[in-house]
Amino acid sequence: MAGMVQATRPTLFHRKSHVNRSDDEELESFASLPTAWPRVSDDQSPSSPSFEENDNHSEQSKRPNLSPDPGPPPNGGFTAWLQVLGAFFLNFNTWGLVNTFGAFQDYYATGATFTASQSAIAWLGSIQGFLMLTIGVLCGRAIDAGYLRLNLSAGIATTVFAQGVISGLGSGATFIPSVTVVGTYFTTRRSLAIGIATTGSSVGGIIYPIVLRRLITQIGFGWAVRVMAFIMLATLLLSLSLMKSRLPPRKSGPIVDFSAFQDPAYSIFLVSVFVTYTGLYVPFFYIESYATSIGVRGDMVFYMLIIMNAASVLGRIFPPFVADKTGNLNILIPCTFLSAILILSWIRVQSQAGLIAMSVMYGFISGSIQAVVPATVAFLCPDLSKFGTRLGMTLAIGGLGLLIGAPIAGAILDSQSSAGHQEYWGLLVFSGILVFVGALLQSATRILKVGWSMGKA
Repeated sequence: MAGMVQATRPTLFHRKSHVNRSDDEELESFASLPTAWPRVSDDQSPSSPSFEENDNHSEQSKRPNLSPDPGPPPNGGFTAWLQVLGAFFLNFNTWGLVNTFGAFQDYYATGATFTASQSAIAWLGSIQGFLMLTIGVLCGRAIDAGYLRLNLSAGIATTVFAQGVISGLGSGATFIPSVTVVGTYFTTRRSLAIGIATTGSSVGGIIYPIVLRRLITQIGFGWAVRVMAFIMLATLLLSLSLMKSRLPPRKSGPIVDFSAFQDPAYSIFLVSVFVTYTGLYVPFFYIESYATSIGVRGDMVFYMLIIMNAASVLGRIFPPFVADKTGNLNILIPCTFLSAILILSWIRVQSQAGLIAMSVMYGFISGSIQAVVPATVAFLCPDLSKFGTRLGMTLAIGGLGLLIGAPIAGAILDSQSSAGHQEYWGLLVFSGILVFVGALLQSATRILKVGWSMGKA
């Protein structure tokens, strides 16, 4: 019996096995309950992720969706040069219209449509230029966020409607893409590509004054301006069909990149753009009235602005080409100094031949400044995904200068002129000194960025 008792008595091993079986049964029943916790097993099925995999999935769900890396800029190719073509027509209808305002200024001054002082008339063109540049703060950020086509569509819808405020808003929405989009497609050819695109502004400054002058005598001022609007609409729709963003959208980020002001070189450059733009465009506004004041007659008065814009075409191609080799600031600084010298020398010009020569030289040099400034912003902006925002900030500051420059110059002209004589030396001194100070500030930017090195900058 003792043996039978021994045989039926559970041993320690049996007790452990019983406990293990009970635990296994409890675990099996627990695992069968509906719960959010994943079941633990040695062999995980694809449909039953582990705790570690769940943690990774949770972390990934918290991260923003990242667009694929577009790779380095192609620096050429069919698509890249199509962007340059589209940008050409954007400049044709934005800066081209601003460069045309000298023709409007001279026509309005005759009193054919309304009576106003030179300073009051200049506000029309300066407001248009100001809004074209300052609206870039919003439009540059919108392009970075991926709204290029919406930006262009809004600009086209407003550019063709009216001169001044409405046209300025539309020009701002269409001008900024002409630089920001092209800048992201090129590296070593960036200055040249942007320069070629900006030749559109000079070509517009040639064609639109001719259209305006020829058609006013045939169909009147109102329909002449409407014909210009139809030309603008057709060419802007071509830009809309050609241009597309290369970089993925940057959805987050401020409209104004305040961190940029922590960079002393960029901050000084902003001040230089403001000062330079205040004086740089004054000759474009008053070249025709100056020609009349020194005795130029007939069609040559009108063609002075055309000559200046034609020379600007070459200035937007060759200096930017050299800038790709030597550096943007190395071209921008001497060109700005030369512009200041030419404006101050303009005071001594008293003949038609002298004014033609001055128009050619100033058109060439000032055109190079307008072409190289955007590429300089790219040089000072290490992150190209923020290029649109930085460029919008820079041009907005320049727009403030453009807003006040021509009206102040006009006020100086009105104060120094009499009923039978106009005196321009005060206007030219005001413009020339401002551009000279801008060149000094650009030199300070270069020193802060690369030091006293004579290398590429």
